[in-house]
Amino acid sequence: MNRLSAAATTSALPWLAASGLVAAGFAYACEVQIDTNSPTSSTGLIVTTSSAGGAGGQGGTTAVSQGGAGGDGINLTSGVGGNGTGGSCADAVVEAQIKIKPADIIFIIDNSGSMSEEIAAVEANISTNFAQIIGNSGVDYRVIMVTDHGPASLDVCIEQPLSTIPLGGCAAIGTNPPGENPGKFYHYDLNVQSWDSTCLAFDALFGESKLKQPENTLNPEGWSKWLRPEAVKVFVEISDDRVNCNWTGAGKSWVFNDNNDYLTAKQTALDLDAALLAFAPQHFGSKAARNYIWYSIVGLQSKNLAKASDTLVPIDAAANPLDPFGPFEPVTNDKCTPGAVNSGLGYQWLSKGTGGLRFPLCNPAGYGAVFNDIAAGVVEGATVPCEMAIPQPKDPNTELDLKTLSVLYTPGDMSAPKELELVESEGACGLGDDKFYIDEANQLIKLCPKACALVKADDKATVQVKVECGGDAF
Repeated sequence: MNRLSAAATTSALPWLAASGLVAAGFAYACEVQIDTNSPTSSTGLIVTTSSAGGAGGQGGTTAVSQGGAGGDGINLTSGVGGNGTGGSCADAVVEAQIKIKPADIIFIIDNSGSMSEEIAAVEANISTNFAQIIGNSGVDYRVIMVTDHGPASLDVCIEQPLSTIPLGGCAAIGTNPPGENPGKFYHYDLNVQSWDSTCLAFDALFGESKLKQPENTLNPEGWSKWLRPEAVKVFVEISDDRVNCNWTGAGKSWVFNDNNDYLTAKQTALDLDAALLAFAPQHFGSKAARNYIWYSIVGLQSKNLAKASDTLVPIDAAANPLDPFGPFEPVTNDKCTPGAVNSGLGYQWLSKGTGGLRFPLCNPAGYGAVFNDIAAGVVEGATVPCEMAIPQPKDPNTELDLKTLSVLYTPGDMSAPKELELVESEGACGLGDDKFYIDEANQLIKLCPKACALVKADDKATVQVKVECGGDAF
């Protein structure tokens, strides 16, 4: 299993289960949408139910049409009428195809005096090692910067092809506004310092920040006007310091201060999460279904040198210094050198809790690899097609016989379909690419990791699910 999809296993993060900060990984990106337009759509879920019975009534012209008198059938994909009088038990067929959700990527970048090399590395890599990779994947993305714009070494200025500023133009822009590229690149011009990035970003979401005035008045509505409700939200925090700021919003005065302490930082992450969800649930989701993930490029030591809080040995002595910390690896208060002021414990916990990755800040020359990893994570988060809701019969008094559930994978090249085998759990998946299991607690059908990889590699794949009814529920 790759390092990102592993975040879907909540039980590996026990502190989250108790706190409500659920690391459902990309559960928000794994949604399967009902497509009422076309049974051959490559972005939808088709659900059909039917029941034995007499001839149905005349079909309607809308996507959902009822049958004639006494009919109990419903068809979500065409105007064909439902079935007439018949049995109360309905078989169900689900056809799920890969859903690629759009992604809004929000960079929050520290403009304090120790950040010049890191900012230069961001400017050098964002168009090529980041935006280009995401663009080539087919994900509909946009980049939103929340940081100071300008030509100085502590400002951030993005050139073509991501922005509209010509190559080499940043050195001569003077006080000109950012080169916004509608639909792809936006820049909320706000000076961010060592400790205040989260408070400033939250405060400027729906209007000009009360904590600090923006550098220009071009966007009085705040940076939320560039967010799309249907998009996965991906934060990328870049700072060599820690969380320590106050903010009033979502009906409360918040104090965010990780205090360079493990437990305090954990609570700070919980508070940041609660504030974000309360302030803008339409964009960031809820505790039950988060719609954001937090990546951190902060001052933690690389994991071949960093130590966990309860051990004196490196977290991974064999790791490459550029390897990210995954959601299941511990936070660390060891700082990277040269340059880090603090290890960013609060940001680390927020990344760990939302399934994001963490990277050491102190090697700007390696930002190409870092941005590659983040881009891959964005693509992964937008295209996971490996979970489907168990279809339900129309009649609530009947129940499905899950032992009869079958999954059929049809390759996009229209070669022979492959029927997947039902196994008891993920632990029984083995190495085959032809297995699935049922998560009854969450009413989900889940493809085993190898089967998931097979389907995701085929952008025209079709997965069908069928299950029979088992009799009355009462």
